Amino acid sequence: MLTLFDVHMPHMGSVEFALLTEWLLKPGDRVAEGDPLCEVSTDKVDTEVDSPTSGILISYVAAVDQEVPVGDVIARFASLDSDPVAVAQAIAGEDAAGEDVAPEAPTSDPIAAPSPISPDRALASEAAAVVAEGSRPPNDSLVLAASWFSPVNRPPEGSRRLRLDSGSTDMSLESKSEFLPGARDRVPEDADTVAIPAGYEAVTYTAIEHTRLRRAIAKNLTESWNTAPQLTAQVDVDFTAVSVARAKINRERSARGEGKLSFLPFVGHALCRALADHPDANATFTDKHLVRWNTVNLGIAVDTPDGLIVPVIRDAQNLELEALSDAIVATSSAILSGSAQPEDLSGGTITISNSGSVGGVVSTPILTRPQVASIGLPAIVRTPVARKSVDGESELLTIRPIARLGLTFDHRAFDGAEALRTLMSVQKYLEQWPTKS
Repeated sequence: MLTLFDVHMPHMGSVEFALLTEWLLKPGDRVAEGDPLCEVSTDKVDTEVDSPTSGILISYVAAVDQEVPVGDVIARFASLDSDPVAVAQAIAGEDAAGEDVAPEAPTSDPIAAPSPISPDRALASEAAAVVAEGSRPPNDSLVLAASWFSPVNRPPEGSRRLRLDSGSTDMSLESKSEFLPGARDRVPEDADTVAIPAGYEAVTYTAIEHTRLRRAIAKNLTESWNTAPQLTAQVDVDFTAVSVARAKINRERSARGEGKLSFLPFVGHALCRALADHPDANATFTDKHLVRWNTVNLGIAVDTPDGLIVPVIRDAQNLELEALSDAIVATSSAILSGSAQPEDLSGGTITISNSGSVGGVVSTPILTRPQVASIGLPAIVRTPVARKSVDGESELLTIRPIARLGLTFDHRAFDGAEALRTLMSVQKYLEQWPTKS
């Protein structure tokens, strides 16, 4: 009897399910450990699943467009030295004796052992343990960033599909069509049924089917809004001191051939300092506890052609200004190039949404679950403001670079006064930024 063993859906950060979007191999193909086996999509990122072991692919257990729980079986393999006749019969669904092939567990688990827990994850685990027994904080779920990568970041169509012509087992025309160029973009049979609001029946329209990303964004936005009562506190911040310091730092970096700093790392650095005094904003709300996280895993919203994606910079409170800037650039580049991994987008404790990068003058972000706070950075605008004269006897009208920072917060976790205190702490660090080294 041919011995088969199972291949499982691997763990990918904090996600619990993954949508299998494409098989990259077909039954009968010989697979080496580390070969791309299939592609999956989560609410965080699209990624390839590599084969955890070598063998011969016998059958799919999970189908394309099936949502698979992490740890569930997705395929069955036979060993590379298996009898070819038995392999062919197994692919057909029976063994050499005409009996059903029963999958057996491999002698060693084909799934690699989990990596050691990093200090920040250990701290998070300890904090989560505070929650009532048998429960835990909800999984991190991107709100503005239910992530997947643009087709432009994928390998060219056909680059892997050449694998379909290898091996000895043919596929039906219907099966092969799943891998043809454009198959992903086909409109489902029921997609032409468009829900038209009452009273608009005579209005001409063009219906654009939602992408998987947009459906995930809509789902997460709705869940966030329905779960947490959200308000936004705002304060005006004078970026004069930051502008002076930034100009000096950028001159030095340019002389060293390094990239210039934007205003974003200054806000991130100030936020990390403020959270040390206001830890309730760096937390998760549960039914019985406010779980304060002992590290700042800073989410940075990145604008992509497919929507906002939020990579996470771990232990951001330990990074100096320029190191934080370099980390922001590196994570953003990984998102735009499609090289980020699911774990790069999980475990965030607070998020910065930089609407100012596209010209927004007011920023009221929706929370990224399960975080209780998110700071919005709008454009810095030269604004006339009144300032006391040097002698304090009169007021002068002057032009200053002003941004109206917004802190969206979960009102269940804390009240507006604490939100304003947190925001004003960020304001203090920015307005009193040292301009001399």
